[in-house]
Amino acid sequence: MAVLGRLYEWFLEYVSTYYTKDPVVMHGVSIKEIHSQRVAAIAARLARHLRLTERQKIIAEVIGLFHDISRFRQITEYRTFIDSASFDHGDAGAQELAKLGILSDFSPAEVDIINFAIINHNKMLIGPASPEHLLFAKIIRDADKLDIFRILPPVQADHEYSPKLINQLKQGSLLSYTDVLTAADKRLIRLSWFYDINFDWTLNQLVSEGHLKHQLEALPDTEDCTSIKAVMANYVRQRIGTTGKTSTTRASHNVR
Repeated sequence: MAVLGRLYEWFLEYVSTYYTKDPVVMHGVSIKEIHSQRVAAIAARLARHLRLTERQKIIAEVIGLFHDISRFRQITEYRTFIDSASFDHGDAGAQELAKLGILSDFSPAEVDIINFAIINHNKMLIGPASPEHLLFAKIIRDADKLDIFRILPPVQADHEYSPKLINQLKQGSLLSYTDVLTAADKRLIRLSWFYDINFDWTLNQLVSEGHLKHQLEALPDTEDCTSIKAVMANYVRQRIGTTGKTSTTRASHNVR
């Protein structure tokens, strides 16, 4: 674990260079500092669940630790975490790691996997790649979403939803931010993330911790939303054997 210890130490020192008296920037830096370490821990847990090799577990944890490495520069320079108003933080993260040169303990093939996962962790869909590249991209996407659901504040908006997003969600589809027209649409975006969960282990965590239940309860009892809830319940039932209405469920060992 000497490699991990060195990288965690480096990470904390790197983040400290962005500490500032600016409350807006410092708040963002603190959020991402904590988030990065939590995602690393989740990625390590998921890797253990998948019974990966010790080396693969290290790679998964490193990807989790560094997946948002460009966020610190993003919030400092642009005072936002909105990629469309600044830069793509997945692409920039891989570029940042290459510039910093801190992955010397990893082979070129391993570095390529780490970069691929970081580049693709925030994309709507994962690009084509080898099975091993895809595995680590799926791990970081799941680990990231799990922690995001744990810290997301509720959407403060009415129930004015875009018909296009409503119809897509009724079909059980992943939604795109490019189609968001109202503040309320962000609720639909979050709910659609459940269709982008790669491993049953992650979906089980989200359901057992009540995150799906909270997202569904935020929707009104309209005909459209009732349909959305029914489609989601069926999807979750097929994946892990529960509807998402309760806060506890059985453990799942299936990998999607």
